Amino acid sequence: MKEVDLMRLLAGIGGAITLIETILGINERNVDSSRVISIVISIILAVIILLGVIRPGDPVPIRNGLLFVGLGIVIIIFSSSAGGILILVAGFIGYAEK
Repeated sequence: MKEVDLMRLLAGIGGAITLIETILGINERNVDSSRVISIVISIILAVIILLGVIRPGDPVPIRNGLLFVGLGIVIIIFSSSAGGILILVAGFIGYAEK
């Protein structure tokens, strides 16, 4: 398995985990404005990562490992530690490939 394929696999799994954790986190009764903003940012980032992995035509440059490192850190901060760590590892693999 090439590094790009491993990077795609890890980023796809991380994006799916982030999306699932965010959707399951919407169920809380105490919803304030900061929580809503965090949920919206998490969903947008998860969808961007999933589009970059799944969609052909390269809407998000998958070869750029630093982009995934940055997105992984932001996802860890806002919502999902498990998904963010997988995306962060995918970014490090993509960065080390060069």
